[in-house]
Amino acid sequence: MINDPLVKKLLANIVEKEYKETLSKRFKEEYPNDEVPENIYGIINALQLPKEEVDHIVDDIKQTVENTIIPIIKALNDGIETDDEIAEKTGIKLNIVRKILYKLYDLGIANYKRSKDPETQWFTYSWKFEEEELINQIIKNSEKEIADLNKELEYEENNMFFVCPYGHVRFDFDKASEEEFWCPCGEDLMFQDNQEIIERIKANIDKSEKDLENFKEKVEK
Repeated sequence: MINDPLVKKLLANIVEKEYKETLSKRFKEEYPNDEVPENIYGIINALQLPKEEVDHIVDDIKQTVENTIIPIIKALNDGIETDDEIAEKTGIKLNIVRKILYKLYDLGIANYKRSKDPETQWFTYSWKFEEEELINQIIKNSEKEIADLNKELEYEENNMFFVCPYGHVRFDFDKASEEEFWCPCGEDLMFQDNQEIIERIKANIDKSEKDLENFKEKVEK
């Protein structure tokens, strides 16, 4: 189950969060008066990052999940509890193991117990992976994503859209009417055929539903 696409998608949030913080600062430096987009890919689009940089970010997120986070979780599932033992088992540097363990804790899918050695007075942290919480989060997030996509589809199917020929704005009919079908840049707004957008949303809904169905089947086995 740990290699399921939806599991990797959830774990990617750990790495994406760090990139989002960095890119958000960059966005505010370039656009101090604008609101930062909600997610990392919205920020990437707004910054118009070159393809090479985007490819690097996407690849780094994927590699970190597959080569660092998943091996640490597998070690926990094998009954290895301490950060030292996990580092030895996986070959991952101890400081990185500790960092990932606390990131998993922040995400709510790992927990720990602290015990004190009566002789050395040192504390030992015994970690545990919370598989049930991971399952709950994935199902909850997937159901919300599907619901949001259906709302987006309904909006696209029930509205007409007008766009700036230079891509500055995209308005529905009511908003375009308020602006008298003018873009703030001074260009006439053009009618947009949004059938391609509708088909893309439908495809995303279909994929999300199938991914969730496959995940639930794996969980039930």
